[in-house]
Amino acid sequence: MNMTGKVKSSLTRRLMLFSLSSVSALLMLGAGEGYAQGKAPQGPIEITSGTSPGGTPDVLMRRVAKILNEEKIITNPIVVQNRTGGSWMVAANWVLNKKGDENTVLTIAQPILTTPITTGQPTVYDKLTPISMFIQGDLLIAVQPNSPAKTFKEFVDLAKQRERSIKVAGAQAGSTDHMVTGLVEKASGAKLNYVPFDGGGAAATAFLGGNVDMIVLPPSEALPHVKNNKIKLLAILSESRRTEPEFKDVPTAKEQGFDIVWGQSWGLAGPPGMDPELVKFWDNAIQKLAATDAWKATVKEMFLRSQVVNASQAKEHMAQLHDQHLALLRDLGLAK
Repeated sequence: MNMTGKVKSSLTRRLMLFSLSSVSALLMLGAGEGYAQGKAPQGPIEITSGTSPGGTPDVLMRRVAKILNEEKIITNPIVVQNRTGGSWMVAANWVLNKKGDENTVLTIAQPILTTPITTGQPTVYDKLTPISMFIQGDLLIAVQPNSPAKTFKEFVDLAKQRERSIKVAGAQAGSTDHMVTGLVEKASGAKLNYVPFDGGGAAATAFLGGNVDMIVLPPSEALPHVKNNKIKLLAILSESRRTEPEFKDVPTAKEQGFDIVWGQSWGLAGPPGMDPELVKFWDNAIQKLAATDAWKATVKEMFLRSQVVNASQAKEHMAQLHDQHLALLRDLGLAK
């Protein structure tokens, strides 16, 4: 697929997004009275995460666990357990090997979809029991504060002057950072120098040390560096600008002539063979979580969205996300 002249076509318009009407329809499912409560598990619950403590999925799931317990939506003690390694495959395999387990669920993040694609392993997402995808986030393109580029277009023009001269910090091959770099190249014709690090934290350290020129960050991670004049924001990769004072002046890539739309999403899935009554229990819990003031405050604080794709739609939604990532990674030559 030649995406250079087709970034306005189906791929970028469909990547990671549902139309508002579709999301509204999903939110209505199970929202009425008499929504099935399901069966609660016995004993403590583990939310397995494939990221290190402090990573975005880890932070999000710790907030989820805290609110579920404090609001007494779930009375079982909930612990978030970090099982790192293998680009999330250690965590994934831990849950895959707990067929029918009542007390373990897995955090769904992008590597659950992409690691099997880039390593040639069997897919993982379709062997789990989908529960809910309920968190969505935007991404920003940031450069060094002393960069001569004042706009994303100026930055691209600088990159075109010397092929591979612009260094981009990111995580492993096939990561969100890597895919965004590929989308920028396809949309602009510039050739960037992608430098993979051992996770997003290491990439951020390299950027803040002045060793690379560009980084991709979610708003919550970018904001402290903006306040300290450590980065310059050039574009947000969403359909429209954010409205918060902190980011309302950051134009979209689309506004600047590059129709690139990309984001992140997170959710939960159970092990294979999970009891349908447990799925109902979790589905109901996530619906209640999303309605709490505490969760709404978290979403606002972290500049996220929380459009709930519940259990009846999560399988199809995850399949769509997988296919979209597969198409892009194939285009970038990263799919095995």
